[in-house]
Amino acid sequence: MTEFIPGVGAGSLLRSELLADGRSTRVGAIHQIDYGQAVVLTHDRWKFDAGGIPQFSFLLATAQDVDDPRLDDDEVLLLRVEGTAPLALERDLHAVREESLRTALSNNQDPSPSVVLDAELDPFTKNRVSFTGVRCKILGTFYEDDVDGEKVLEFGADVDNFYATSTYRVLKPIGGGLATIASYLKPTGRPVERVRIGAVRYSATRRRAKTSKQADASVEVNIRDFIGNKTALLGMTRMGKSNTAKIIIARTFVVSEQQRAAGGSAIGQLIFDPQGEYANPNTQDGTEIAAIGASHVSIFKFGADGSQAHVKPLNINFFSEQQIDAVQSLISDTLSSDEAGYVKDFAGTSYADVPGDRSATTQAQRARMVLYGALMRAGFAVPTGFRAFINISSAFQRKIENGITGATAVAGLGRNPFTQAGNSANYVTVAAEDIGVVVDTIVKMSEARDSDATNFTKDVRWKSVEPIFTTISGRRNVRGWRNLNPLRPFHSPLTRNDPAIEIYEELLQGRIVIVDLHVGAEAVTKALSESITRRLLSRQTEVFTSGQEPPHIQVMLEEAHNLFSSDRYKNDSDVWIKLAKEASKLNLGMTYATQEVSGVAHQVKANTANWVVAHLNNTTEVRELAKFYDFGSFSDAIIASEDRGYVRLKTLSSPYIVPVQVDRYDIALVNEARAAAGDGPLMLNGMVP
Repeated sequence: MTEFIPGVGAGSLLRSELLADGRSTRVGAIHQIDYGQAVVLTHDRWKFDAGGIPQFSFLLATAQDVDDPRLDDDEVLLLRVEGTAPLALERDLHAVREESLRTALSNNQDPSPSVVLDAELDPFTKNRVSFTGVRCKILGTFYEDDVDGEKVLEFGADVDNFYATSTYRVLKPIGGGLATIASYLKPTGRPVERVRIGAVRYSATRRRAKTSKQADASVEVNIRDFIGNKTALLGMTRMGKSNTAKIIIARTFVVSEQQRAAGGSAIGQLIFDPQGEYANPNTQDGTEIAAIGASHVSIFKFGADGSQAHVKPLNINFFSEQQIDAVQSLISDTLSSDEAGYVKDFAGTSYADVPGDRSATTQAQRARMVLYGALMRAGFAVPTGFRAFINISSAFQRKIENGITGATAVAGLGRNPFTQAGNSANYVTVAAEDIGVVVDTIVKMSEARDSDATNFTKDVRWKSVEPIFTTISGRRNVRGWRNLNPLRPFHSPLTRNDPAIEIYEELLQGRIVIVDLHVGAEAVTKALSESITRRLLSRQTEVFTSGQEPPHIQVMLEEAHNLFSSDRYKNDSDVWIKLAKEASKLNLGMTYATQEVSGVAHQVKANTANWVVAHLNNTTEVRELAKFYDFGSFSDAIIASEDRGYVRLKTLSSPYIVPVQVDRYDIALVNEARAAAGDGPLMLNGMVP
């Protein structure tokens, strides 16, 4: 360890944070420099003593002639090693080395490689050929500033001056000095909540770093950078994206509970979990988000039986008026295999009551009755005591009971299936067991051109649902209700409220809500996810347009390339595109994960504040990544290094990319989250970890 350079960085922070003994060690001097690049002259011995100089390592350059008051030396340049560089005399030294080998080959009776190549150079020559050049990029300048009467460490992402090369000494930051650089946050005036996310890792090979005890320089981030902003988790499957996501989620929960304790608003977190890795423990990450506690984490999943209060059914009640939007969305996706025109009409029509519009509500009620009939034909379990409510004239009620006569006679039911349900005789209910025959009779009367039936069925709502019930559209057969069979497992007659509404209410309470989608057909889980997100956007927009501040909610999405493709980005009505475009103003933070960088629309990436980049396996994805910040410098290493959790990190508050080995999400972090909420720790093998 070298002695601190006397006088360098007259400010106390530059000395104490970066240049002090134990925080940096001398490795060389500047050989060449300009405003963006520098070549560092170093020696094999100095590199060995410093624990090596791996590619991408940070170096510090500071003025040497500090006794001259005319020099402004209160600055330290931050360098990043990019590669090697030739030295001025390197060719001559190579010639000396070559000549010595030629001489050994000529004079030695044993010309074998081991004898010739291993011939000892004289100490003077060996020392001279041990100098090498290291090519570095200048990332910027550290300096001190006064802010409100307090000294702070500032960083500028450029160089405002440079001196002759002989003026500079170069040091490798270690220990606390490296942690300061790796964890540096730009002063922004925004709240700061520092949390550890991992340790500096320059290369896949870590032997020298561990041997020299330089492998655990802490990397801290401002967790508030992730709240309300977009975060990209990029990398191949099983490269640690979900582990990083869990750390962000747990740390955000801690901040949320601190805000709650201080009388502020908590932060809700919504996690779409297609693989079940957030709701359930797995061998890769060790534990799950749900371990934070049932009082704080709710899991919505198909098949929940109510045995656990925090595990709730994701199933919807297809017979519930309150859930008709979700029902329509699911059925629309399932019907998409039919090319008949009624499918498009069904998807584009609302079947919900319209407050203040009696006519629209009446037509919606009639269409829902037809849909209920189709669901029963498809074998959906009917809620106990279920009845459909409709508005139907007394005269038409009698026709359905008695039938119509004439050339197009239609037999009636021979009984009255209607029960009055209001002050008017026109407001009636139809019992579940009578819905099918009532609808069937009305359809036959309409085909017979009965005026009452024609008027009753003329609305687009009825016409778009009728083919599902009858399996006939435009005089040709269609699958209709048969397409609904795959949806039966996702129906529960016991569900009272739309899960999307219940999920939003829990988010408002600051809970973590995991939507476990690992069970279920892709079309169904996709439609449910969209229904939940649409409800979230609708509620947040209502608050925003009322002039109030929407609550902070974080959304976690996997397989983002399927949600934010360039083609989809052109469709403003797409729920995911709407989320990407409007998230910021609606206080919706969004973390998205994908292995296909190129599959995410450029506009989404351009508005991403935080980047966590793990291993990618092809140049196409890396070239796309290279369009942002300085990731192009790491392209080859990103492809070559397949170590799990080894990432390149750029956050909103960090002025440069930091190579990081992300910590593992474990019981200790779970207990930290539980403690923030006032809960006791979980035990591991009978002990607190």
